[in-house]
Amino acid sequence: MNAAPHTAWARGAGTSDVTVVVPTHNRRLILPQAILAILHQRDVSIELVVVDDGSSDGTGPWLDQLAAADQRVKVVHHAVPHFISGARNAGIARATGRWIAFCDDDDLWAPDKLAAQLAALRASGARWACTGVVVVDEGLRIIGHHHVEGGDMLPALLASNRIPTGSTVIAERDLLRDVGGFDPALRGSEDWDLWIRLAQHSPVAAVDRPLIAYRLGRQSLSMNVSPMRAGRLAIVKRYAVLAAAHGVVSDEAGHERYLARQLLRGGARRQAASIFAALAFRHGRWRELPRVAAALIAPRLMDRIGQARAATAVPASWRRETELWLRPIREAAGMASHRPEAWITSRELEA
Repeated sequence: MNAAPHTAWARGAGTSDVTVVVPTHNRRLILPQAILAILHQRDVSIELVVVDDGSSDGTGPWLDQLAAADQRVKVVHHAVPHFISGARNAGIARATGRWIAFCDDDDLWAPDKLAAQLAALRASGARWACTGVVVVDEGLRIIGHHHVEGGDMLPALLASNRIPTGSTVIAERDLLRDVGGFDPALRGSEDWDLWIRLAQHSPVAAVDRPLIAYRLGRQSLSMNVSPMRAGRLAIVKRYAVLAAAHGVVSDEAGHERYLARQLLRGGARRQAASIFAALAFRHGRWRELPRVAAALIAPRLMDRIGQARAATAVPASWRRETELWLRPIREAAGMASHRPEAWITSRELEA
C-alpha cells in the first residue's frame, strides 16, 4: 500500500460536494484570481479552505474579511510556514466534503472544472481525477498545454510525474486520508509521491479538456534544483520494488531537462548549460548539445523561442474553449484584488 500517514485526520460528516484546498504564502496580489474562479464553480456545492501559510503581506486579514462575507470560505492561519505539504495537509484535515480538490494560489479554473470531474468520477467509478491543462504566462496569455489520459496511471507515474500541477487533481477525501496525504519530508516532488500512492488504489478519471490555467511565472521559479533532485531520488528509492515489478525505469533525463528549462527561464545560464551538456554526454541526447552554447549566449532568447513553439502547438479548439472562461477572469481580477465584498455574490463568470 505504501501509505505514509503524516497527520491525524479529523473525520466528520460531509456538508459539501467538494472541499477545495488552497495553500498560500505572500500572494496577496494574485490569490483573489484563484479564489474568484473557485467560488464561481457551477452546479457543485463547495467549501473553500484557504491555508495562509505564514504570510506577511496582508493575506491573512484579507482572507478573514472574505470568510466573514462568504460562509463557504474557511481560513487556516499558520503563524510560521509549514510549507506546501504541511499547508495542504492542514486543509485536508479541515475538509468536510466527500471530495477534496487542490488549487495552487497562482492557478485558475474553468467554471465547470469540478462539475466535469465529478461527472467523470461517477461514470468511471474512479476515486480520483485530473484534467487537461493550458499553460499561461504572467499576463494570462496561453503559451502551452498538457493533455491527460485516464485509466491505470501507475506505470507512467513510476517513470515520471505526468500531472503538471496539483491544481488539476480531485480525490476522495477518505482515500487521501487513508494513504496519508502529502509527505512533509519531501521538499520537491511531494505531489508526485502522493499521485503514485493514489494510483495504487484507483485508476484515474481523466477529463481531457483545458480546465486549468497553470501560471508559469518567474516569481514562482526556484533556482535551487537540489531539493527537486533529492525529491526525485527519494521517490525512485521509495518505489524501486514497485517500479521493477512493472518493468518501469525512472526517467532521469526527462526530469533533468525539466530542471534545465526552469533554470533557463530564470536566467541561470551556466547551470542550465551544464545540465544540457550532461544530457548529451551522459544520456546520449545529442540534440541537447547545441542548447549548451545557446543557454550560455542567449538564455532569454532561447526561452522565448521554446515558449513560442509550445504556444503554436496549442490546439485551436483548446484556445477557443479556454478564452471563453479565462477572459472574464482577466477582466474581474482588478475588482477582486481590492473589494472582495463586491464580487463574492457576483455572477461575472456565470454568463
